[in-house]
Amino acid sequence: MAELVEIMGITHSPNFPGQIAQPGAEPAIVEAAEDYEMMRKRMAGFRPDLLIVIASDHLNQFFMDNMPAFLVGKAPRAEGPFPHEVRTFGIAPYRADIDIDVAKGLLQLGPKMGVDFAFSDEFRIDHAFTVPLNFIRPEMDLPIVPIFTNVMAPPIPPARRFYDVGKAIRRMIDELPSNKRVGVISSGHLAIEIGGPKEGRSSSDPQFDRRMMDLIAEGDVETIIEESTWERVMAAGNVTPGFLNFVLLMGLADGKVPSASGVRFPKSKGSVPYMAWDGEAGVLP
Repeated sequence: MAELVEIMGITHSPNFPGQIAQPGAEPAIVEAAEDYEMMRKRMAGFRPDLLIVIASDHLNQFFMDNMPAFLVGKAPRAEGPFPHEVRTFGIAPYRADIDIDVAKGLLQLGPKMGVDFAFSDEFRIDHAFTVPLNFIRPEMDLPIVPIFTNVMAPPIPPARRFYDVGKAIRRMIDELPSNKRVGVISSGHLAIEIGGPKEGRSSSDPQFDRRMMDLIAEGDVETIIEESTWERVMAAGNVTPGFLNFVLLMGLADGKVPSASGVRFPKSKGSVPYMAWDGEAGVLP
């Protein structure tokens, strides 16, 4: 049986690494960078053998006419981001082997747990994967298993389904025929608008951000699911459905209160949340 040693959620804003690197960055950016360094040390302290990374493709390879709800990448190697993301944002590349045995194990256990994963051997990982990985495991020394979720192409799965899939992945990890130590990173965000009238704000809906982070800190799963309807998240910002990846993470944590969580609100675009669950919260064995 594999051992789940840490569960972690952070943002994947492609602007964030560049904001940190700028001389004289505003205090909220400096504080967010310190938060993420704390998260890096936290994951390293639990000594994972591999990382399951849950994120979403931003219409770089999966489109409105061909969008799997939940997909496991099982190629021998993952690398990214896409060239246009490097040109636009200066994002650092990331390369990692994929733990094919674990990827295939999830695919085999999925139907038993009520999840019919799609799978692919032909993909790249975009900034939703590479940004958090460069923050949390910059050494590129651990194999990963990428899981892609659909938060871009309606109809997307509802919040309840994201939560249930998270619970199912937890059970799959418990049944994997190995003694590997597994860390999980889920990459999402809070309220954000791209190309619309709310773009350019620190958050397109700070009230949504604060409320959802308070509910996560309280472990109030049912209220989060009730309030994370398509209409509500789209009202908060036109790409806010990425928040559902954090709902999935709460399922992985079995709805428990996180060991650590918080959010920063820089003046520039996008709030910067973080959350983690570990043995200190009684979540993991």
